[in-house]
Amino acid sequence: MSGGPAGNDPAMLPSPPPPGEAAGGMAASPVTTGPAGNGRPWDLPVRVVAAWALAFGGVLVLRPGLPELPRAAAYFLSAAAVILLGFAWVAAFSRLALHRTTYMALGAVGLVLVVLTAQPLAQRTRAIEKAAAITTETVLLTAALGLVAGGDGVVVTRNLLHGAISDFLEECFGESAVRIFLLCLSQLLLATGIGLWIGAGVDEKSHLIPIALVATLADAWSVSQGATALIIRSSQIHFFLLRFPLVSGASAAIPFLIGLTDFLFFGIYFQAAVRFDLGLRKNILLLGAGFLITVGLALFVGVGLPVLPCISVLFVAGNWRQLSLSREDRRTVLLFLAAIGLAFWIFSQLAHHFG
Repeated sequence: MSGGPAGNDPAMLPSPPPPGEAAGGMAASPVTTGPAGNGRPWDLPVRVVAAWALAFGGVLVLRPGLPELPRAAAYFLSAAAVILLGFAWVAAFSRLALHRTTYMALGAVGLVLVVLTAQPLAQRTRAIEKAAAITTETVLLTAALGLVAGGDGVVVTRNLLHGAISDFLEECFGESAVRIFLLCLSQLLLATGIGLWIGAGVDEKSHLIPIALVATLADAWSVSQGATALIIRSSQIHFFLLRFPLVSGASAAIPFLIGLTDFLFFGIYFQAAVRFDLGLRKNILLLGAGFLITVGLALFVGVGLPVLPCISVLFVAGNWRQLSLSREDRRTVLLFLAAIGLAFWIFSQLAHHFG
């Protein structure tokens, strides 16, 4: 006689499935979780996209009823909106805690989208410039033939006429606000993907110092040697600068405001702050101050200024104790900077020679 029910005999009970295998013999699919183990917060990027759409579209819809602000104040408010929304975009994608390769893939997708979205806008700008140039060059031609008086007045007249014709054609052949909005998001996707990919790959905290120095030197060199000015005066500006509607009832413009590479380096610094626990709130304030100080100074002096030097200096200064370099690291950084300086000097000489 059995001492108990047959159903309670251990030999009769099914053995538990091995780890990682479901009861039916199929391997269980692993659940991808974020830092908190509750799944990746995909709702954050969705919310940021919604915030971008509400802010961008809201200004366009409400702008006729907005007060007429001074030009500098309107530009500063629009730039501040881009900076705030751009920071939120980078933070949302950083919170996903994706693999580095995935961030690089997102950057590649962003690059493709930027090219596809910006190309029609660039073609429109080139067409308008050509049409205006055909008309205005006749002024210089008639001056060269002696039909009108020459001198500086001819050049001034030509420039004024070129601007008037360009503005007229801009109004006749308007841009798609939806395309500009999609381009802005594509540029942020490119900058965020590459920035977070690089930031997640920084091995040592001290490596952030040469990264910041290179960013500062490269941006300053680009502005001083005219490379940046060449871009912003051509149709290629659509690929590199983010736009946002002007927060003022006096204008329907959607001006170019912040560079794509500025948000790329913000992504590097942001991800490094997360990776090395440098203090997220502190560094967001430092980087935000760098952006706003640069924009404010640029509007005050009336000249475009590079953003990277200011945000890089503030980031390094604010984290200096945690980014200390060893003697060997200092020697390596000095050699690296010397090589970078030599490369910049060579490029400058070549630019002057062939320019």
